[in-house]
Amino acid sequence: MEQRRFFNRDLSWLSFNERVMEEAANEKVPLLERIKFLSIFSSNLDEFYRVRMPVLRALQKIGEKDDNTIDAEERAAILNQALSLINAQQQRFGAILKDKLIPLLKAIDVHLLYNEVFPDVVKKAAGEYFLSEVLAFLQPAVLDVGHSFFPENNKLYFIVDILDAAGDNKIVLLNIPSDELPRFFTVKSDNAIYIAFLDDIIRNNLDKVFKNTKIKGCYSIKITRDAELDLQDEYPGDLSEEIEKQLKKRDAGLATRFFLPFR
Repeated sequence: MEQRRFFNRDLSWLSFNERVMEEAANEKVPLLERIKFLSIFSSNLDEFYRVRMPVLRALQKIGEKDDNTIDAEERAAILNQALSLINAQQQRFGAILKDKLIPLLKAIDVHLLYNEVFPDVVKKAAGEYFLSEVLAFLQPAVLDVGHSFFPENNKLYFIVDILDAAGDNKIVLLNIPSDELPRFFTVKSDNAIYIAFLDDIIRNNLDKVFKNTKIKGCYSIKITRDAELDLQDEYPGDLSEEIEKQLKKRDAGLATRFFLPFR
């Protein structure tokens, strides 16, 4: 059997990104730099889903109609390998963050509040911050046949399950305004520093958004959309105008990932 001379470009991309993530587990790297490496890994993975995942899925569909069984199997195998690698990397990402970096931060009295109840000092400050800064940016959208809403690319949302005063069950999409406000909120108390996610500040104050309702559930989601540029090899018009036109379509592409962030 002929041995391949080159690595598959997509599996190579994912392998490189895994190497980036492993720098976050490297004890020789300064702590804050390790956190940055997790951020770079996450950003790279978003870009992979925007640019390369649509191509992999398209190739798989072509393979399903292809008479060449070997090529069809190979295309399906590459997509399955990519998904398997990503799932393993996401598990590794969570383990590095929760088991390594968060304990190291706590050791120096920096408390990243991750799946934790807010201490009283944080709860009070976060409540005031929510009312003065955050609430004005929230835009609840009821998901039913009478309302339409288009989740933006790579934006964070909550899906909130509520029971209103009339006893009707409603599903509401609530934006997390991380583009307008910092993703983290910091509170200093004595010698300790507490860092809360913007998401959790909103989650802890949902009763102020949905008054006179019972909140049955709240779930984080993110949609990643196809951003592949569809440019012809030979284009008779102004190429710069065509590129600009295609760029405007990037945030309105088909969804390539429905993601529930690690929480």
